[in-house]
Amino acid sequence: MRRTILHAIALGILPLWGALDVRAAAPPKPAGVDSGPLFGVPEIQVNPLDFAMQAFGASALPTRSHGVLALIYAGEHDRVMAWKLEGVMTGRQSRIAAGTASSVLEGFNANPFSALATLRAGHSLNCWSLRDTDRFRPIPEDWFATIKDGQPIVEGDLESEVYARVLTLANYTSNKAFRSHSRADVTPTHLLTDAAFYRGQVIFFEGHVHLVNRYRPPPEAADEGVNDLYEAWIFPDTMGAQAVCVVFTEWPAALPRSLLGKGKLKEGVRVQVAGYFFKQFGYGTLDKNQPQKKAPLLVAHTITVPAPKAKPDVFTAAWVKPILYIVPGMLVALIFTVIGLTYYFRRQDQLLRDRLRLVRQTEFVPPPPDALPLAAPVESVPLARPHLQGFTLRRNSPGREGRLGDGSNLDDGSSESGGKPPDDQTGA
Repeated sequence: MRRTILHAIALGILPLWGALDVRAAAPPKPAGVDSGPLFGVPEIQVNPLDFAMQAFGASALPTRSHGVLALIYAGEHDRVMAWKLEGVMTGRQSRIAAGTASSVLEGFNANPFSALATLRAGHSLNCWSLRDTDRFRPIPEDWFATIKDGQPIVEGDLESEVYARVLTLANYTSNKAFRSHSRADVTPTHLLTDAAFYRGQVIFFEGHVHLVNRYRPPPEAADEGVNDLYEAWIFPDTMGAQAVCVVFTEWPAALPRSLLGKGKLKEGVRVQVAGYFFKQFGYGTLDKNQPQKKAPLLVAHTITVPAPKAKPDVFTAAWVKPILYIVPGMLVALIFTVIGLTYYFRRQDQLLRDRLRLVRQTEFVPPPPDALPLAAPVESVPLARPHLQGFTLRRNSPGREGRLGDGSNLDDGSSESGGKPPDDQTGA
């Protein structure tokens, strides 16, 4: 119950306090000067604070509601001009105050859905804007009409208003959203030669930052919640590349703030950035040959410092280093081995070809025959006459030569001896 009463009192007094446009009382006229008639004067000079105290005092009267209401409207009269009766949602500051008070009082409520409903209602009533910072929002193309390349940004110009809008857009867009829609295939040369084509696109650069400064944001961006504005000059890793000017609204946590305003750093810090390409920014230099130069201008949410590369392990480096020498040595040895074997076989093949070619050109001379082997002398031994049991071998008589294979060369016993085998002692 007490919480509800406090909430009602705050919501009742706050609009009245925001609606009061307290004006300074006019200085009193010196004595002896005629102040004119009492009625019919164009304006009655009153003290707004005294008039407000009378309104609070009238609340103690029996007709307090009518008295307070009469005094409030009397103070708003064009002749009195003690205050202006305007709704709490009329002005931007009063809307913000009312919405902030409502959200603070909702913090005493244990229901989270009530606080969420208050935030959504404040967004609908233009007390604040609820934005999803992880959602990428492109720059509307109709903003590009007032952008002028090759010139600085002049405060109060139409281009400065568009510049403030782009800063506000980048302020409420996270670096994660920028990186998800960025292009890494664009160089500063592309942006300087064809700015109209790349305008509004999100470009990614990586290099070393050598100069960081802090400036006051434009009033239009400050009214939208942009509190800080930083400018950094980044030199890409490409040899002879043009420096890139980057403005961002959030200071990176990994970058020391001691770098602000130190002039050009000799040893730059390696950073990465992704942001809108706004224009070709013109700036003056001390070079007499080229007093005016141009640089790509990017509008980003922040710049990031990449994590340093991890140092290799000592034990890993101990065995990796010999391999770096052994593997190339083995490759070189293998190459020389292949070359040597190829030369050797090709050389032998060429020698064989030369010998065959020489043989074809000359007449073939057969080699001398080998000498016949001589057998060892054999002692003369009288040959025994072979005989068969019941048969006597002898030469065929003329006219009785048998045919090959018919066995007619053998005496079958039908000879003149009557088929009886001769006596062994008779001889052949």
